[in-house]
Amino acid sequence: MKDKKYIIISPLFPSDKSHVGSYVYDQAKALVDVTNYDISIIKVVSFFNFQSDYKFKGINVKIFKVLDFPFFIFPGIFHWINSFRIKRFFKTHKLDCNLEIIHAHVCYPSVYLANVISSIVNIKVIAQHHGIDALQLLNCRFNFFRNIQRRFLKKRSLLEINKAGLNVSVSERVRRELRSFKHYYPNTEYILYNGVDTTKFYNKKKLKHNNMYVIGCIANFWKIKNHISLIKALELIVLEGFYDINLRLIGSGRELYKCKKYVQDNNLTSYVQFENERSHKMINNFYNEIDLFVLPSYYEALGCVLMEAWATDTPILSIKNQGIEELIPKEEHQNLLADEKSPRSLKEKIMGEYNRRRNFPFNNKYNIQNTITDFIKSSFFQSDV
Repeated sequence: MKDKKYIIISPLFPSDKSHVGSYVYDQAKALVDVTNYDISIIKVVSFFNFQSDYKFKGINVKIFKVLDFPFFIFPGIFHWINSFRIKRFFKTHKLDCNLEIIHAHVCYPSVYLANVISSIVNIKVIAQHHGIDALQLLNCRFNFFRNIQRRFLKKRSLLEINKAGLNVSVSERVRRELRSFKHYYPNTEYILYNGVDTTKFYNKKKLKHNNMYVIGCIANFWKIKNHISLIKALELIVLEGFYDINLRLIGSGRELYKCKKYVQDNNLTSYVQFENERSHKMINNFYNEIDLFVLPSYYEALGCVLMEAWATDTPILSIKNQGIEELIPKEEHQNLLADEKSPRSLKEKIMGEYNRRRNFPFNNKYNIQNTITDFIKSSFFQSDV
């Protein structure tokens, strides 16, 4: 009987209308499968969000609306009000009964709120950090008070994550960044790599394109994702006379127009396709249709898309000094890691894979059932609350 409660609190969790937060769902599902905890979700949203409680694939999701200034301006300035409200929220819904663990994804507001509950209920708090910018110092949009805000946020957020019983990073790259802060004093730490649900992402043993070598990339069109270097790398390949190559890009964002214009201005429209975002369950087909997955991001904690593509035995090409480097076998570093912001380096690595035409077998150690099983066996879970 599942009597002990394990609550996941996160600003990201999918619904029937959006796949955003799918990894948090995969982790929750794995926890349901490998533990005896009663797992439920609190999704934190803006006070002005119209979402209401819902159920997603058997998991109950409750909505908690956080009062804040918009645009991430001085986040947590109304924390005293939200503290009162989250306590009342837990009491009203009887969430504090038999509660053992709160697993908070993303520092603000999740870890802040989890610590409020731990002040009134004897529980364990897990703070999980998904990005290199774990303190969210880059989120401020307005230059004129960015430095003030960063000092404000850094001090408060370090205090909050230091309170957590366990700080979880999705890669050593993230942990190194956290440890670079002078006043980061974690109680316990753990590296929990983004495991893959291999019932969703797997090799369908489909015949790849015979007449065309297909490169794929799924990422938001943000500057740090660096799509333009990938497009320029393809251009270099075409200029050398290789015409049987194709680049498929899925995503949206501020840099999309710039990338489309470059493709058009440089006569690359026959080689580059910009495709609409699609439901998460359709992505496995995409990975199985391509010969190589490339993520040219130079600020990447551990891209879930890299792990998903790898689960289909598709070769994955990324950038040096990012989280994925920790998982790619050392003997493959020279083949599958390119230099940062270098179209020429990307071009050389792509051509290496173009000539190999191979599968890249997935390491089942990173099946999410296995990563979560190991996580639950860690000393943090064996100790008393």
